[in-house]
Amino acid sequence: MAELDAGDSAMTAAGADWQTVSLPHARPRAPWPHRVPGAADRAEVQWYRIHIPATAFTTQRLRLYAPRWQATGTLAVYVNGQRAWQSRGDRAWNNFNHPLWVDLGGLLAPGKDAWIYLRMANQANTGGALSSMWIGSAAELLPSWRWRTFLQTALPTYWRGSFLLLGFFALGVAVWLRLTRGQHTGLEPAGGARPFVLFFCMGVAQAVAALLFLVDDAGLDMSFAWFAWMTLVGMVTVPVCAFHFLGLVQNRPRPRLGRALVVYWVVVVVATLPYWWVDHPGVLGLQRLAVLPPALAQIYAAVANAWRERSRANVMLAAWGPVSLAMAWHDLRMQSYKVDMEGIYLTPYVNLGLLTLFVYVAFTHYTRALAVAARSRAVLADQLAAQERELLQAHERLRVAEREQTLLNERQRLMSEMHDGVGSSLMSALRQVELGRTPIDIAQVLRECIDDLKIAIDSLESTDADLLALLGALRFRLGPRLTGAGIALRWRMTDLPPLPWLDAQSALHVLRILQEVLTNIVKHSDATEITVTTAAAQAAQGGPSALSAQAGFIGQSGQAAGEGLGEIGVRVCVHDNGRPFMPPPPEVPLPGRRGVANIRNRVAVLGAQCAWQPLSGGTSFVLWLPLSRRGAD
Repeated sequence: MAELDAGDSAMTAAGADWQTVSLPHARPRAPWPHRVPGAADRAEVQWYRIHIPATAFTTQRLRLYAPRWQATGTLAVYVNGQRAWQSRGDRAWNNFNHPLWVDLGGLLAPGKDAWIYLRMANQANTGGALSSMWIGSAAELLPSWRWRTFLQTALPTYWRGSFLLLGFFALGVAVWLRLTRGQHTGLEPAGGARPFVLFFCMGVAQAVAALLFLVDDAGLDMSFAWFAWMTLVGMVTVPVCAFHFLGLVQNRPRPRLGRALVVYWVVVVVATLPYWWVDHPGVLGLQRLAVLPPALAQIYAAVANAWRERSRANVMLAAWGPVSLAMAWHDLRMQSYKVDMEGIYLTPYVNLGLLTLFVYVAFTHYTRALAVAARSRAVLADQLAAQERELLQAHERLRVAEREQTLLNERQRLMSEMHDGVGSSLMSALRQVELGRTPIDIAQVLRECIDDLKIAIDSLESTDADLLALLGALRFRLGPRLTGAGIALRWRMTDLPPLPWLDAQSALHVLRILQEVLTNIVKHSDATEITVTTAAAQAAQGGPSALSAQAGFIGQSGQAAGEGLGEIGVRVCVHDNGRPFMPPPPEVPLPGRRGVANIRNRVAVLGAQCAWQPLSGGTSFVLWLPLSRRGAD
């Protein structure tokens, strides 16, 4: 009872004059000219009491439920003289739009009548209203309370939050369009990033404006004057941004009226600052009328655009304008207690419906643009198909010419190889026989010629850039010849990366190099064993001399030396146990001996490296091949 003052004696006075009223009950506002100066500093207190007989309830866990209460002040509930609940806030800064839900448990004495008092404190001459009230168990009243809460606060909150998120998404799109400006010419929407920025502003503004109906019992740490100004600015911002948004999306801007609305918005923002009216709170109702001019301008733009382009989206948007005015008129009459105050405030749904229609309008324009783009793509596809047919015909002619040229080049290459390889060997043997010089092994010469011919044929087989397959073919051709010469062939292969450049001509160069090396070993080294190894390796930056140093180490351990020296490639090492051999430098001519020179020439054509390294027990020959060739052919 300590929180009550002398003006609240109605609850305690035994002889208080109580009048019977029917709920819902409203006390109308006083006309504006009759308001008393200084009334803003005083509060009018109105008491309501409800008698509950002891026989009216069978459980102590009762709830008090009221769909709505309306006051520019506070409301408190007392049960048998004890306060059960009190709203918080200042004037309209309270939870008036939330259904009243008070737990009466623990305040009712078993077997005794109960009295419930409601204390409504209002700003002077502003009136007040209380809806019908229900007292019963939680199970009976909970569905009604939840349904009311959903319609009055929950649904607008969810809807507002969805559009707020959509607004932030639009802001992200606007930022992306600004950052990538000029990179997607012809793909930007009308107005560029401005429609997205305006939609973001509308989403934020409607969220702020709806706070008036969504503030709960916890309230916010803000004075009523600044709260009222903030929500008013949000209400005025929505139609101003909507007017410019419509002009951009529907491609019908009205620059003069648009600039006038911006100036009007600035004037309203400045003129309604709390500094000017905080001592005259009665003007708050007139301030709400500031929303009317931009709302009418927005409705005018929507109707004019629908008249010019009578699409479904434009007609719906134009029809929403008069509907929104009717909804606003309904809420104004509810606040003036001239209609049933147990209804639902429709203003929170006005901007949400407007934003929904804006999304629909933007979507229809987007789908229409997609349809135009689809037709354009169809025309371009037909033109592209015609050009593609012409290109296919030209490509087919080029393929025929390229195939003929390839056959000619291969024919010439094979003729050159036959002439320089098999033909040269046969001519040399024939000359020796004709001159009657030192007898030669004609069978051996013929075997070598057959090997040359088979190797040339093997080079034409597709190896799919696989060096190991190529070396396997070489082993198959030369293995019997080495075995017949009494030489054991050791084959130690490891997995190698592919060589994309290994075509038929390059494959023949590799085969000829290794054939020449093996032939020289058979003829000149008196070796009894040859070991061929492969591995991935890096090129030696020091050239043949550095590669020779690597070769000596390879011949002894089988591992690569000098890792990290240069470009990645593959290495083929041929090691024999015959007489050591070291060819002279490339600049020193070798009359009558063309084998080493041929090897070096073929290595140069491949863009590879080679080196010989004499060892204490034979010679190691290293051929390094790059993974990719640049400039060598």
